[in-house]
Amino acid sequence: MMARMKIVQIFCLLIGLMSVPAVTGAQTLAQLIDGAKKEGQLVLSWGTGTMGGIEGAQTMEKAFNKKYGLNLPFKFSPGPAMPQFASRIIQEEKAGQPASSDLFIGSENHVARMSLKKLDWPKIFPHITKPMTDWDNRVLIVVSRTPGFTYNTNLVRANEVPQNIEDTLNPKWKGKIASTPYAASFDRLALAWGEEKTTAFMQKFTKQVAGLIRCGEEERVANGEFAMLVFNCDLADANDMRQKGAPVNGRIFKDAGILSYWYLAVPSNSAHPNGASLLAAFLLTKEGQDILWNTEKTSSHLVEGTYMYKFVKEQERQGVKFYANPVSDVVKNQENQSRVRQKFQDILAGK
Repeated sequence: MMARMKIVQIFCLLIGLMSVPAVTGAQTLAQLIDGAKKEGQLVLSWGTGTMGGIEGAQTMEKAFNKKYGLNLPFKFSPGPAMPQFASRIIQEEKAGQPASSDLFIGSENHVARMSLKKLDWPKIFPHITKPMTDWDNRVLIVVSRTPGFTYNTNLVRANEVPQNIEDTLNPKWKGKIASTPYAASFDRLALAWGEEKTTAFMQKFTKQVAGLIRCGEEERVANGEFAMLVFNCDLADANDMRQKGAPVNGRIFKDAGILSYWYLAVPSNSAHPNGASLLAAFLLTKEGQDILWNTEKTSSHLVEGTYMYKFVKEQERQGVKFYANPVSDVVKNQENQSRVRQKFQDILAGK
């Protein structure tokens, strides 16, 4: 009886292993295109507020197939939030199942937990430069974000707009500032400033904070509930609301310039890794970046000619010094960064 159970267990294990597609060994563009043709489709999923959601995926499909002379259908379905989706793909990989999406998009904290395909991107795709890659060619930077602060232009006069993050400690802002429950970007600030200096600042800053709101809730700044949100997750929401006539604006602190990224990665259990690799590379072309901008108002500062390329250059000319947190550093210091992030969340929560 025991022997029979053992045989069944081994059989099930083998079936599970066979269900995991082999990671492509393609080394040239021609090999990737040929492999994608054999794969026959792309299975994609990300949030409706990411990369243009369904509309973005449909636009990508047409431009992508034209670019590479393919006819691959994109089977897109809206996915959960990035942390939950990363966990799902990790569990699928452990269970010997193909990933729910052939291409994953997420932050450094998400991709650092995953098993990902490696590809010599700059060698295969001349438009991909070394700075666009990270973590030994496992990930590509597709979107650059610049966290700063969102403020109500009716409550914060032009001559009162903070230039440095220390300016938010001015007594006039006490009880008028919102922050986020997850202490957005303060852990990244600590990587530039050091934990001790950042902790000392936050202990003062939390006394200014009147409430905690989530990124995407900047309408609570627009309606005057708060004078400003520090940090926001990006300036995109503030820019979008301003263009629609809301009394808000967004800025970057000169002494706390942060560059955070959305990364593209091909999970090691991707069912269609060749097509996924081609799509990732396509989204780093100017044409691919234009699709992201037109559908989601996002782009990478590493692709010449994009909105973020021009914006970051202008901010640097104005004296902003940006700090970025590479995935490779997150992998090395993940436990400590999680501890620091929780510490800052507790400070903001008054614990």
